Amino acid sequence: MALQAGVPQAPAVVIAEANHLLRRGLSATLAEAGIAVLAEATDTDTALAAVGRHQPDVLLASLELPGRGSGNVVAMARDRWPDLAVVALSPTASDEAVLLALALGASAQVPLTAPPEQVVAATRQAAASPGAFLAADLAGSRRRAGAAEPGLTSREHEVLRLAGEGLTVREISARLFVAEATTRSHLAGIYRKLGVTSRSQAVLRAERLGLLR
Repeated sequence: MALQAGVPQAPAVVIAEANHLLRRGLSATLAEAGIAVLAEATDTDTALAAVGRHQPDVLLASLELPGRGSGNVVAMARDRWPDLAVVALSPTASDEAVLLALALGASAQVPLTAPPEQVVAATRQAAASPGAFLAADLAGSRRRAGAAEPGLTSREHEVLRLAGEGLTVREISARLFVAEATTRSHLAGIYRKLGVTSRSQAVLRAERLGLLR
């Protein structure tokens, strides 16, 4: 799903970014767009505490946010608050950042090098569709996925088939007796190999390639 400007929602957010200048810049950008910034955090613990306290619509969190415990703040927030939209922020644009965000369960991924309007659009769209996935760019993976045979593993075929039946990540995980993080990792591999950025795109491309027959 491509990022689009003009989504009418004005969500409330928590920003989690260790770099002071980047954090303040994000806060100013969102405030200028009419998006309320409820709190700012500098590490995983304070980010999770802020989300619990303020109950925002969206958490904007750095993929490299420091923390005392194990685990990434994106995955931890997604597990604690399944309906929370999480926008994963990366230092630069890369397919690796997109795929990591996918695997962790983010609602969107945006590089900090993106123009302000792209950050605003991603925030609004993530709030509107927390369960979807939005990425600013996946051009490299799309180019690599140009071949007719994407080379999916047998388990990726299983996950893709179940996704095509409309099952959620939780339902797929239960059906296959694996952790939700494992299912998200499989979906990330599927998206990369098919050159897409959402489940609906993956299913559509798989149907065209005859992978669901």
